[in-house]
Amino acid sequence: MTKTGSHGTDQAEPGTEDAGDDAAASLMERGRAVADQLPEAVDSARGMIEAAQGQIDDLSDQGVIAAVAFSAGVTVGLFLAGAPRLILALALLPTAITVRSAVQRGVRPSRLVN
Repeated sequence: MTKTGSHGTDQAEPGTEDAGDDAAASLMERGRAVADQLPEAVDSARGMIEAAQGQIDDLSDQGVIAAVAFSAGVTVGLFLAGAPRLILALALLPTAITVRSAVQRGVRPSRLVN
């Protein structure tokens, strides 16, 4: 049986250095494009969180308690199901927003638990 391939040569094939440089330059260019979009994405996310906070503030005390229970239940369910950490972190956002609203209203923890 004959084996094919190079024996003992550590030289790269001609043209592969240029392909590696092109790939690195393309990756750097795409990274810069994403970084340029990051401030706009953060501002947009901040605006959406503020809008959600405003809608929760419009709820009654019982509505806020229900929202806390629902969002906490979804988060715990995802945790027990073994969801990835990123998904759990995203699921904690509504829980944190609703708990913050409940605390600002003066809703006691005993009322949230019972």
